[in-house]
Amino acid sequence: MSDSSIVLTQLDFDSYKDSLKTFLKAQDRFKDYDFDGSNLSVLLDLLSYNTYQNAFYLNMVSNEMFLDSAKLRDSVISHAKELNYLPRSFRSSSATIQLVITSTDAAKRSIIVPKGTSFTARVDDFTYNFSTTENVVITNRTPSGSNFVYTSENIIIYEGNYLSDTYNVNYNSPLVYKISNKRVDLESLLVTVFEDNGTTIHTYSRATSLFGHDLNSKVFFLQPGIGDAYEVVFGDGVVGRKPKNNSVIVIEYRICNGELPNGAFKFINTARIDNESNVVIETLTAATDGAVAEDMNSIKFNAPRAFTTQERAVTSEDYENLLKANFPEINAVVAYGGEDANPPQYGRIFLSIDLQDVDGLPKIKENEYKRFLRSRSSVSIEPLFVSPDYTYVYVNTNIKYNINLTGLNPEDIRTYVIDSILSHASTNLNNFGRTLRYSRFIRDIDSAEASIISNETNIELVKYLTPVLSTSVTSTPNATSGSLVSIATSGVVSSGQNVTIDFKNPLKNDVPGKGAEHVIGDIHVVSSSTFTYNGISNCRLEDDGDGVMRIVAVSGTQHRTIINIGTVDYDTGIIRINNFNITNYTGTSLKIYAKPRTLDITSSQNVILNILENDVDVTIEQIRE
Repeated sequence: MSDSSIVLTQLDFDSYKDSLKTFLKAQDRFKDYDFDGSNLSVLLDLLSYNTYQNAFYLNMVSNEMFLDSAKLRDSVISHAKELNYLPRSFRSSSATIQLVITSTDAAKRSIIVPKGTSFTARVDDFTYNFSTTENVVITNRTPSGSNFVYTSENIIIYEGNYLSDTYNVNYNSPLVYKISNKRVDLESLLVTVFEDNGTTIHTYSRATSLFGHDLNSKVFFLQPGIGDAYEVVFGDGVVGRKPKNNSVIVIEYRICNGELPNGAFKFINTARIDNESNVVIETLTAATDGAVAEDMNSIKFNAPRAFTTQERAVTSEDYENLLKANFPEINAVVAYGGEDANPPQYGRIFLSIDLQDVDGLPKIKENEYKRFLRSRSSVSIEPLFVSPDYTYVYVNTNIKYNINLTGLNPEDIRTYVIDSILSHASTNLNNFGRTLRYSRFIRDIDSAEASIISNETNIELVKYLTPVLSTSVTSTPNATSGSLVSIATSGVVSSGQNVTIDFKNPLKNDVPGKGAEHVIGDIHVVSSSTFTYNGISNCRLEDDGDGVMRIVAVSGTQHRTIINIGTVDYDTGIIRINNFNITNYTGTSLKIYAKPRTLDITSSQNVILNILENDVDVTIEQIRE
């Protein structure tokens, strides 16, 4: 008999059928048999389909058994549950308002804004409902003629509507206490247990760990369930109080629209407040922080790390994982120990956070993150929040493309190249701890359009600086972030400001020195956009190649040094400018350019590296091949 082995390395239908034919042809009894022109072909199709379906099914089952390869959301959530990880729910957008109510009732001493008072706002073409989460009593009043004006404290209102689920406890037929709506905001959860036919009422609070609870603790736990649902779990009478049999459980919660109401600013009250109709709503902060439920990729990333952290902040990575997993508005976060700061600050951990669609870190969010970390970190470690330090990359690229391979014009090619550059930045940069890999970067430029033959690309580092113009305010550098912090001085007139710019990358140190007079084409390691200094327009910052920063005036092709104004350390990338006092500058910010020593650029600590469209210059050269 010939070789009759069946090939097991192919997984498609045709390969299975060919493998079965090869096997049968190797048998003496089927020698020279026409498999395609006989009824046996139908049987081979049936066997091949059955084999293929079973292989596919087993492959899918195998994939779903592991978190990394799982494709179904229920499978991913099931694995996360085993790691004691609770995926983030929807989160309500919130805004801060102040109410100014004019009352004609002189007998009133206060105005009560009840819990659930509703306000509406429009975003685009949709109307969203916001409401208060607690009773607010306004006692601050001032007379206004015969009326009284009541002014509230800051009130936080949340988007969404309230629902409830009710269950009867029956330990003979245990139930899953499921939250029925997928758009629940878990922060709004209120669980109440009615016992003894409603004569006894217990309010249960949410617990996130088993520690510190006994048989009398009125706590509940949350766990993910099937179908994007969440489930409420009560204690067993040893850890956590167990509700009595036949009691009634009411689960109240808020459902919301996630990020859609973000940006809402103008609010209207939908009914009278304490029977008062003259209500003015002043919006202090627009609606923000709304978010949808955590997606599968985020769960896959966060669940193993949250399991490692175990709700404790010990290492720098613990701080990052805890904040990222619990606050969906955080776009990026980095933590590093005080021993890595310059100068070292032992006993501290530095945290830098980049929020979605928000510049800087609002004080209210900083306080929220501090409260969250306080119970999870060591008492001897002080968290210190610092602003992200943004460093940008200036890209100057010359593109050569073959006009015989495309009907596109140069402007079309330019658009494709810019889109490719910005896409590379979005994918590989715009976060902490990222590196611009030059070889991959220029490869993506070449791949922007099939007709591109080559590119010649130069890159520089860019810092955006907003200097104070001709002022009696002295600005000193923030030692942590490198940004400017204005400090008002009493009775002191300063001739300028001291500026420290830290690129946190080594700069070129092989550029020849320049004299006081030199031509415009000379290469400098550090330069700037133009500004006006001491009445002289078209001035620039430049280094002299020997570590001295100076202000030069540009006239025609000549650069003339006006004054030495600081230093540059090529090894550390730190530039110090003293008494910098200018009266005007070009554009919305002054740009400081620096040539990096290596073409691979790395961001460290609180630095975010990115490329802006305004910093991309593309020239197009047509080639005919």
